[in-house]
Amino acid sequence: MSEESYDVVIVGAGAAGCVVASYLAEHTDASIALVEAGDTDRDPFIHIPAGFALMLANDRHVWTYETVPQHGNKKAYRSGKVLGGGSSVNAMAYVRGQERDFAAWQDAVGDTGKWSYEDLLPIFMAQEDNDTFHDEYHGINGGLAVSWPKGINKLNQYCLKAFQEYGLPFNPDYNGKSQIGVSPVQSTVGNHRRCNAADAYLRPHLRSGRVILLTGKTVTRVLIENNRAVGVELSDNGLQTILAGEVVLSAGAVHSPKILMHSGVGPAIQLREHGIAVIVDSPEVGENLHDHPMVPVRAYVKGDLGYQAAAHGLGTVKAGLRYLVTKDGPAAGTGIETVSHWNPSDFSADPTIQCYHAPVIANQDLKATGDRSGITFELVVLQPKSRGWVRLADSDPTSMPLINPNFIGEEEDLKAVVQSVHAIRKVMAQESLSPVIEEEMEPGPGIRSDAEIAEWAKRAVTTMWHPVGTCRMGQDERSVVDARLRVRGVDGLRVIDASIMPTITSGNTNAPTQALARHASAMLVEDLKMTRRPPVRREEGSGVSCIDLASSALAF
Repeated sequence: MSEESYDVVIVGAGAAGCVVASYLAEHTDASIALVEAGDTDRDPFIHIPAGFALMLANDRHVWTYETVPQHGNKKAYRSGKVLGGGSSVNAMAYVRGQERDFAAWQDAVGDTGKWSYEDLLPIFMAQEDNDTFHDEYHGINGGLAVSWPKGINKLNQYCLKAFQEYGLPFNPDYNGKSQIGVSPVQSTVGNHRRCNAADAYLRPHLRSGRVILLTGKTVTRVLIENNRAVGVELSDNGLQTILAGEVVLSAGAVHSPKILMHSGVGPAIQLREHGIAVIVDSPEVGENLHDHPMVPVRAYVKGDLGYQAAAHGLGTVKAGLRYLVTKDGPAAGTGIETVSHWNPSDFSADPTIQCYHAPVIANQDLKATGDRSGITFELVVLQPKSRGWVRLADSDPTSMPLINPNFIGEEEDLKAVVQSVHAIRKVMAQESLSPVIEEEMEPGPGIRSDAEIAEWAKRAVTTMWHPVGTCRMGQDERSVVDARLRVRGVDGLRVIDASIMPTITSGNTNAPTQALARHASAMLVEDLKMTRRPPVRREEGSGVSCIDLASSALAF
């Protein structure tokens, strides 16, 4: 068993892990190891904006999970497994959410922490390099490139007008004063390239050697002695131990709770069933899983509108060559250029539905289907009430866990989906869009009643790949982490990723995850500078020599 030692070990080099590592590198003299199960982000398709569709369609750079049956059928469930994590494989939408989302976080922590919109807005702005807006909501000096689409295809232009005819206002900035309306999509694209979290924050610290990146290494558990984290164990052609003064889990809403449970922190009954010694009985580890359920309304359109021709076969090759030569064309953008946010029951109320207007017909694996041009309205429930869980399948730390997102398991979520399908049919009937709609493909003209739509939705529902909540923060003793994201019952251990969200944000979770990671990193630095710990020694027979962590780990 080999052994290394660092001041801080960060598990997971996704969006959150990159932010944490870079912040520590900038604000401390700590030695930092960033451990990633996947590879580096050298794949050129990561950096071509439209490349995400090809990567996801072929399960490149992702964990290939599968859910337990949802309404009778298992669903694919993916998350990033590469430097940058989800920020390297997602569709690059930059959505912060609504002010009320963060009010709910503040309510969860009460006076034990500061997680309000007012607390997080300066962080969003500090991280951002926006190519369009510079005002009280947006910054231009951060590392994360945010841009408007350089061109909006004709089919999406029709959508912009049709949603306004339906009754929504045109909203140039859903990350500003209000989310309500139909808008161009803001994307993490800059200089014709994807801006993932590695490019936005981490790259200089990798080049300088301030952060040591260890790829292809899967962490199996946190090493805990006397209720204090002292390192991690990982699999890499055998077991390897990395000792540390502080351990940060940034492995995401599936893997962070999985690692905690294999480390002995979790629901005691479940751990004992798998023969895992209980260190901390934390009953909500892995619980509170929620995600944005999505159902697709698809329709064929007349002519060659949209990007169907560029989404498969020779069209993909042509788009790629054009991008390499001119840095424009379909491959230079995400392919999804407009979006709407609204409450179908009350256009003036906070949005309950998000809808991306994808100018292509594709299946749930994002593979373009056929040559007929079309559009997919991706209907997303922004604040689902349904809750699921992540649980261990067995005692093997390399096994995939059991995942139950419980998509539209609550009647309120199902009602919202049905309502949104009726709304989209009204949009397709508007003056600017109806002349080009040829026929509805899904759910199809034969499915009309609320009951019929509900049954179809249960079959069609899938994920937007925004899992959160499985290590929720709060002020109550059942919460997994406190307001400073310290794991209850274990010193020297934090969780900093989307799993700590007590409730999901109203929109794509990449931007909020990066903001919460920076906010938590500042807390971590504050706490470490105040802390001087005595030497920590491994127990007899552990197979690892004793190490004095106080001499280096926290002497910032």
